[in-house]
Amino acid sequence: MTPQPSSPAETVVELAGITKRFTGTLANDAVDLRVRRGEIHALMGENGAGKSTLMSILYGMLRPDAGTIRVHGREVNFSDPADAIGAGLGMVHQGFRLFDSLTVAENIVFRTEPRRFGLLDRAAARRRVRELAEEHGLPVDPDARVGALPIGVRQRVEILKLLHRGARVLILDEPTAVLTPDEAGKLFAVLKSLAEQGHSVILVTHKLNEVLSVSDNVTVLRDGRVTARLRTADTTAAEIAEAMTGRRVELDRIHPPGTPGAVVLSVSGVRGVDLTVRAGEIVGIAGVAGNGQSELIEALAGLRPVTAGHIELAGRDITHESPAGRRAAGLAYVPEDRAAVGTAPAASVAENLA
Repeated sequence: MTPQPSSPAETVVELAGITKRFTGTLANDAVDLRVRRGEIHALMGENGAGKSTLMSILYGMLRPDAGTIRVHGREVNFSDPADAIGAGLGMVHQGFRLFDSLTVAENIVFRTEPRRFGLLDRAAARRRVRELAEEHGLPVDPDARVGALPIGVRQRVEILKLLHRGARVLILDEPTAVLTPDEAGKLFAVLKSLAEQGHSVILVTHKLNEVLSVSDNVTVLRDGRVTARLRTADTTAAEIAEAMTGRRVELDRIHPPGTPGAVVLSVSGVRGVDLTVRAGEIVGIAGVAGNGQSELIEALAGLRPVTAGHIELAGRDITHESPAGRRAAGLAYVPEDRAAVGTAPAASVAENLA
């Protein structure tokens, strides 16, 4: 593997020998990571490689069993995320940490509110959000309720919240997992702009095409250990994939086309849409956000009433069936917002599976 080259740019974050054990698992094994000012540094690895654990340690959510963390050359020991924020770090988690009932402006200035006569100065808060949004190319409506916003806009709110708190190092944990390709492209344009302004970005992901298009350097983890440090411009998707998996990966394999079988799902006149899905077939529904895709899928899943049209699953009419009845009939639904709709965060894994 090609070693990460030296650079005269200032090192803003340095992790040395970070080790973290959980019961029966060595999550991080003497991991070193160095991030420089103005760079987008990709932290890669398959699921379970130790990426999120390492970033949770950096952000003060977990304490390492061994190793040191330095920010701007000073050794730090964060006891919680507030300490990390105070040192200029900010993290956007896979599950957003926003208040759905509050406005965009109220979320962004939460706990750092501008005040007038001891009360929240809403005009100043809205003005601050507009300035931040314009400065960083993250358009938002300060008065919009967060709970009504699409996923991509909520992510902008999270980033603006960190910038408002003075974050110079941004950690993004699988930021495109819930984004459309268009939303991901806009996010990457923002990250490049932030890097040009001197911010540093740690991009946690396992998507090769994203890393090659947006990052400057790559650190790869496998089974909690660093397997490669690469300069993005000098590496390839195959080299990164081999570092992630420990074996050669055939990335350009062409799969033969499938042979669709009988119709298993038939939709006619539901929200103005007709479609059929056959056994062994993948059907895509495309469109710019806000053009009814989410509403159509919710109607198919039973989360939205069907006022016109007909849905048939494996020969059975499920037009007005309950979500539980549709599940029993063989229909599964993976929602866009996995945290808010797809899981019960306060429940155990077993309870969620049940």
